Amino acid sequence: MKPMRKNMWREIGANKGRFIAIVLIILLGTLTFVGVRAAGPGLEDSMDHTVKTAHLADVQLLSTTGLTKQDVKTAEQVSGAKAELTRFKYVTGGKGDLAIALYGYRKAAKQDRLTLTAGRLPRAADEVLLDTRAKTEYHYRLGQTFRFSKDADLTRRAFKIVGFADSPRYVDNNERGSTNVGDGTVRFFAYVQPKQMNLDVATLLSVRFATLQGESSYSKAYKDDVAAKVATLKRVFKPRAKARNAELLAAAMKPIATEQAKLDDAKKQLTAASAQVKAASQGAMTTTPELTAQTQQIDAAQQKLDAAKKKATSAINTSYTWQTRADLPGFASFGDSADRIAAIANVFPWFFFLIAALITFTTITRMVEEARGQIGTFKALGYGKWAIARNYIMYALMAGLLGTIVGSVAGNLTLPRFIVSLYDMVIPLTPTIPLMWGSFAMAIGFSLLATVGAAWLVTRRELRERPAELMRPAAPKSAKRILLERIKPLWRHLSFNQKVSYRNLFRYKSRMIMTIVGIAGGTGLLLTGFGLRDSIGTTAAHQYDEVFHYDATVALARPSKQAEALRLVKDSGKYQAHQVVTADTGKAKAHGQQIADINLYTPARPAKFGQFISLSQYGDTYKLPTHAS
Repeated sequence: MKPMRKNMWREIGANKGRFIAIVLIILLGTLTFVGVRAAGPGLEDSMDHTVKTAHLADVQLLSTTGLTKQDVKTAEQVSGAKAELTRFKYVTGGKGDLAIALYGYRKAAKQDRLTLTAGRLPRAADEVLLDTRAKTEYHYRLGQTFRFSKDADLTRRAFKIVGFADSPRYVDNNERGSTNVGDGTVRFFAYVQPKQMNLDVATLLSVRFATLQGESSYSKAYKDDVAAKVATLKRVFKPRAKARNAELLAAAMKPIATEQAKLDDAKKQLTAASAQVKAASQGAMTTTPELTAQTQQIDAAQQKLDAAKKKATSAINTSYTWQTRADLPGFASFGDSADRIAAIANVFPWFFFLIAALITFTTITRMVEEARGQIGTFKALGYGKWAIARNYIMYALMAGLLGTIVGSVAGNLTLPRFIVSLYDMVIPLTPTIPLMWGSFAMAIGFSLLATVGAAWLVTRRELRERPAELMRPAAPKSAKRILLERIKPLWRHLSFNQKVSYRNLFRYKSRMIMTIVGIAGGTGLLLTGFGLRDSIGTTAAHQYDEVFHYDATVALARPSKQAEALRLVKDSGKYQAHQVVTADTGKAKAHGQQIADINLYTPARPAKFGQFISLSQYGDTYKLPTHAS
């Protein structure tokens, strides 16, 4: 077999350009194929690694009456749960009284860890740490004084900025959530010492499950397991809400009970005084002005106490709000973006790979056909069919494997990291790209099909002929009349070269089909790219020109200020019309699982709603019903 191996290396050396071309074509095809397919999983894995490194909680619980250590014990009744308390509230502050998510910083906290981007963490009572967004978007700097509004109800209003950080609770730098203070849009978060917040108890409970940390945050298994954990937490917290109400009611009733006891003593004294007056008047029903006044005062005091009891009882109502990672600002939308990229990867890279495979198939086929004289010589010398075929199959195998391995590795390492780096401009991520073994296997399979498969098919066809026939040049295919020849007026006006070209085009149908498919694939790639760009670029224009017709929304912190807000808008000089809308958010669930977040809008005048928002589906226009249905 030495002469065959030498001949193979001689072929590679004599035709370096062809060998390198095959390797490069396969390399580019597999690079695109594997790289684009790894982009979606790479984004999800990078986000998952980022939030797990920062120990982001799996579930967050907010309570209307605050949370205590007993709530921590209640949460940790669930298997694998670790819970931590945090003081948290929405406040306003800074330039323009912006809405801010304010947290109490605990050095011992093990969940929702901050990642410093500048400065240090707060240590003293007059220090504050701000969101990195406060630095990049609102131009705050280290050492400056940050002032909270009076309504924030803090022990002090002015704090020194000592650091900036990222939080796993806020993964998208363009989104910080909504609130019922300020203008309704949270601009950034801040951390101060917990004692500065004037909160008797914590308001946020973070729960993390050790058993869930091995699952991807975007996987169906994780979502199902989290939903099951939340259901279990709700079950164990159901009696806890009643116990919390009883605790608070007892605390609220304690001073009222003291006053009631004093009032009861006053009633007894008044009764005794009335009895003395009656005895002095020898049983006649009489009273004095002083006793009448005291009676009225006691009755008024009793009414006040009864009102206080009623108010305390109605005011204490513990309710819980449950959040998972999917409810955090930007977390779910990032997963949707990764899914969209993964969906594109299921179609787009196949074009690249198909074109590369077609070109490779044509090149290998032509190479073997050109070597038919050499094949005939080896066959005449007594070499078997497999020995001769193996020479060209190994040639194709080496080119295919080299291109596939280099392309797959390069694609897995470069393209996903490039895409993650683009997202890193708005989302702080730690790039973590998984090895796409499935894509590797598919790339190798299709590459070898295009190279080894082509070499095997052509050599198998050539080896059917006798050595004497192989050592002679292949006879040209017989010409046949084509359809164009039957249109004689047109055929007569064609030149000789044109007639030859048309005949050859249909004589070598495989080459024609390869060429057409290759050009069609390249054109398809171009149009796909332009289509993606145009569809993304025109989405906003379509949304705000054809669906939304309004220019701005005004969110009211207090509905009683509606008339004042409307007057300010009208005084702007550009007012045309307005529509009062009640807005809220909700969650759509199916089979016990959350499938989407929903914005709910209820216009005050449904008949006029079409002036501001057009509702349509597949070209049909819909109008809101003007009555309940």
